[in-house]
Amino acid sequence: MASGSSYNCARLGQKFFENIAKVKTSFEYSSEFNANQERVINKDVLYLFISQSGETYDTKCALDLVKKKEGHSFALVNNNNSYIFNNAEFKMNIEAGPEKSIAATKSFTGGVLCLWLMALNIAQNKGIDIKEYLTGVQNIKKDTEDVIKNTENIDKAAEILSGLKSFPLVGYSYNYVIAKEGALKIKETSYIDVNAYPTGEFLHGHTAILNENSVILEIFSHTTGEFERKTLEKIRKDFNPKIVAVCDTEDVLGAVSTLSGDVCKEPLFVKFKKFENEITTMLSSVIILQLLALNIAQRLGRNVDKPTGLNKVVGES
Repeated sequence: MASGSSYNCARLGQKFFENIAKVKTSFEYSSEFNANQERVINKDVLYLFISQSGETYDTKCALDLVKKKEGHSFALVNNNNSYIFNNAEFKMNIEAGPEKSIAATKSFTGGVLCLWLMALNIAQNKGIDIKEYLTGVQNIKKDTEDVIKNTENIDKAAEILSGLKSFPLVGYSYNYVIAKEGALKIKETSYIDVNAYPTGEFLHGHTAILNENSVILEIFSHTTGEFERKTLEKIRKDFNPKIVAVCDTEDVLGAVSTLSGDVCKEPLFVKFKKFENEITTMLSSVIILQLLALNIAQRLGRNVDKPTGLNKVVGES
C-alpha cells in the first residue's frame, strides 16, 4: 500500500517480488485500501506500507486497519522517527536522507533499490540463483553519477517538451511504471498534462490524441523485446510523431518510412550509458526523467520547491 510516488515504487516492487522471488504480490492505493473497511485481513499475508515521510495520512490509516485486524505489517519509509515506522511490526529505513522537496526524488530511487534488494534476499532464501542480478551491482553509485553527468540531450528534450500543453509518455513492463513516475514528476512540477501508457496499450484508442504536431516521450533500453520494437515501429510509421527517447541504444528506432513514402521525423535520443545490470538501467531512466522534469519546470519559471496546489499529505508530527 502506498500513495503518489511511493505507489509507483510499490508497483516496481511487485514486479521484483514476482519476477525475481516468485512471490505472489499485489499493490493498491492506500486510499482505496481504506475504502473497504470490511475487507478480510489474511494472517498469511504480509502487508507492506511504503511512505517517503512515514506520516502519509491515508497510508497511516491503512496500517491502522491492518493492525486492528491483527495482520502482519512491514514499513518501508525514509524516516525512522515516524508513525508508520514506529507502528509497523517489521520495518526498513530507506536511509536516503531528508527529502526536502515535495516532489520525491532520492527517496523514490532509494525505495526502489530497497525493494529490489528485498526481492533478491527472498529469492536467495528460497534457493533461487541470483547471480545474474548481481553483475556490476557494486558500481551502482558510480554508474548513476556517470549518468547524471554524461547523459546527452536533456536540455534539448526539455526545450521541446516545455513548449507543449500535453504529451504522452510510453514504456513497457518496468519502463511503464517508470513512465508513470516520470509523468507524475513532470505534471506536479511543470503543470503539463503528461499521461503514461504501456507501449502496446497506447495503440488501443489512445493514438486518437496524435496529430501532425504530436510529440511522444518514450522509454526503452537494449533489452527491449521484438514485440515492443514492432509496436514502437508501428506508432512511428502510422502516426509519424516527434519522438523523444530516454534510452541506452538507438537501435530500437531505425529509419522507418511512412505509408506515403516520406521518411519519419528524426528522433531525439536522450541517451545514457548501456549497463548489463537491470537495476542500474532502471534507476538511470528514473534519474533522467527527474532531471528532465526539473529542466522543464525551470524553463517554464516554476517554483520546483513549492509547486502550486501541492502539499505533502502527512499527519501531525
